[in-house]
Amino acid sequence: MTVIILAAGKGKRMMVRGPKVLQPLLGKPMICHIMSTVNRFSPEEILVVVSPSGHEGIQKVLGNEGIRYVHQNDPRGTADAVSLCSDLVGTRRVMVLCGDVPLIRSQTLADMIELHQSRGAAATLLSAELPDPSGYGRIIRNGNGSVRGIIEHKDASASERDIREINSGTYVFESEILFDFLKRVEPSPATGEYYLTDVVAMLVNAGMPVEALKIEDRNEVMGINDRTALKRVEDIYRRRLLAKWAKAGALVQHPQMLWADSDVELAPGARIIGRAVLRGFTSIGPGSSIGPSVHLEDTVIEGNNKIKGSRLRRSS
Repeated sequence: MTVIILAAGKGKRMMVRGPKVLQPLLGKPMICHIMSTVNRFSPEEILVVVSPSGHEGIQKVLGNEGIRYVHQNDPRGTADAVSLCSDLVGTRRVMVLCGDVPLIRSQTLADMIELHQSRGAAATLLSAELPDPSGYGRIIRNGNGSVRGIIEHKDASASERDIREINSGTYVFESEILFDFLKRVEPSPATGEYYLTDVVAMLVNAGMPVEALKIEDRNEVMGINDRTALKRVEDIYRRRLLAKWAKAGALVQHPQMLWADSDVELAPGARIIGRAVLRGFTSIGPGSSIGPSVHLEDTVIEGNNKIKGSRLRRSS
């Protein structure tokens, strides 16, 4: 499996310079969350599509080991971005992910792959229903529920914009079929861009099976286009962390008084009391009590310790 991560978008709507995917999300750039999910699959190839102005920053964050970077010199759409990878793909299947959709779970991607393989699909996409689908491509289905195509929001009619099932921008394709059909994509009459979504309609028209995995947790497909969306995603991530720690047997006495990065680990029996800031790869051992007024960064606290009123950095 080759994974292609689309990361050439700029942060104009976030009012920042540089690539949008480098915006921090609980202690690390949002693209690192996607990369952590991808690495659980140990894909044979990882290709990251970057812009000329953003590639140095992304490369500095992700490094070079096991990753190849593809430059999209002109922002001509998702189909163009993926087609630039054609000469570098040597696997039977390709997964396409957006670098600004960091909440997607590894189990969801595994379910997509399983559905794709079991149905012998040419393409499988990930969808969800949103209360407000504005800005997203809509899934167009036939009367029997099969996928007929995807229409981008900019190109959708009034009735099509009423559809709430959206395309998340996450796909699994058969590689040979994908790159063959990408050569036939025409630019959108509305924007002049080349859309990867057009390939789906082409496959359907050619009689090839297209599957869609519709997930219940719509948070997984939430993209980040502005500061408001970034804040929503941060809040969801915090809730996930709190649920994970509670399931492991750790206690956070006042969740609203804790700031913790996504790589923080709390062992069973660990307790966080009062205001605390836990940064980086901080780990709290079993039976330890942390807080109040504690700031730890990249710090390992062994089991059965009590820390309060302290500031520690890279300690153990």
